[in-house]
Amino acid sequence: MFSHRRRQLLSRSAKTLALAPWIAAITTLAWSKSRNQTLRVMLPSIPYFELIKQSLKKISLSTGIQIEVDIFPYLEMRKIQLNELQKKTGKYDLIILLTAWKTEYVRLNLLADLNTEQKNGRLTIDQIDDFIPAFLTVAGKVGGARGYLDGPRARLYALPMGTETSIMVYRSDIFKKHGWKAPQNYDELLALIALIRQREPGLIPLCSRGARGHQITHAWLLHFNSYGGEVFDNDWQPRVNSAAGIKAIEILKIIHSTTKDGILKNNFADMGNAFITGEAVMYVDSSFISNIINDRVKSSVQDKVAYALHPKGTIHSSETGGFAIAVPRNAPSINQALQILSSLTTRAQEKAMARIGGIPVRNSTLRDPELRILFPEYTVLEKQIDYANPDWRPIIPEWAIINEEILGNLIHDAVAGLITPVAALELAQEKIRSVMRQSGYYKKR
Repeated sequence: MFSHRRRQLLSRSAKTLALAPWIAAITTLAWSKSRNQTLRVMLPSIPYFELIKQSLKKISLSTGIQIEVDIFPYLEMRKIQLNELQKKTGKYDLIILLTAWKTEYVRLNLLADLNTEQKNGRLTIDQIDDFIPAFLTVAGKVGGARGYLDGPRARLYALPMGTETSIMVYRSDIFKKHGWKAPQNYDELLALIALIRQREPGLIPLCSRGARGHQITHAWLLHFNSYGGEVFDNDWQPRVNSAAGIKAIEILKIIHSTTKDGILKNNFADMGNAFITGEAVMYVDSSFISNIINDRVKSSVQDKVAYALHPKGTIHSSETGGFAIAVPRNAPSINQALQILSSLTTRAQEKAMARIGGIPVRNSTLRDPELRILFPEYTVLEKQIDYANPDWRPIIPEWAIINEEILGNLIHDAVAGLITPVAALELAQEKIRSVMRQSGYYKKR
């Protein structure tokens, strides 16, 4: 009955969106007179952002402003953006960036200050307090605590779009078959890995990313934070070589040993594909997965899953990350870019997008009764964001080296058994301290 009602609503939503304009708000905006101008937007080559591309087409048709979209693999975008955004006049009017890049971009003075643009009247943000606080912080706040968190001195430079936390998903049909319950903590999660290996030997108990570089660092951080781990203390001394750091590697080694062909070549797409094709029983990672699970063309498990909170280690904690949308300071058409930013981020626009698979970043979307019928995972996601940690990993310019080259190599070697967890984290801590010293973090003030 529930699934039938859900399918009816999804069908009705699709028909409504096909007949009505997606972005009603744009018709009321006071667009600039220069309709012959062309705006350029950079998006990542991720399926979710195809929805944003379609929204931009609707804006173009409604306003007469030409909008061209460039799409790149997301890991290539930083290099392109750093090149374009440091020119006197850049190529792009709007960009999608990884939240991990925001502090570096602001330090280089590359992004428009959205607080200033609101004050001078060029930007209107629809009910900014409705954004999920952790998402707003991780997406766009710079200048507060630790330089990248909220606080009295924090300024806003980007808005959430495709922003995420971590969540657990599991095969409800298999759990029902064996009488299992969703794990509430890591002890129960690890016990289930062993049980699944025994009772369902052809399936992966818990899928995971684990490729060398940022993929395995991300996987490690998911567990590290749940055991109270922090990459740095308040004096910027690295604290990865800790009980939490060692425990996180031990968990990855268990996942690796119970996964066919291991995890050490897996990226996020590999992990997601393993789950949506029915090869894996459990998933603990980015909430982006719901967008993939709900794809009726690619997913074979849409009606066979349930959601739960990211299991507790010593504390409840879940990641924050993903993407954000910003206007470059050197945008060729900054007035129009700010107006488009306003349109794309309204409450009405988000709900319209959510109906066809958009990723919610506002509380009002998560709490919408009809959307909760369409997407029952919203109920769990609303609870999960209470534990979403904007300080899940340090968003500092040095993080690129620490993430990719230091932790991403040494943790990979530890999970592969080439070095002990303790030796890997001792060496990582030394290398991280060297990077921070060279960047001037330990100079006397």
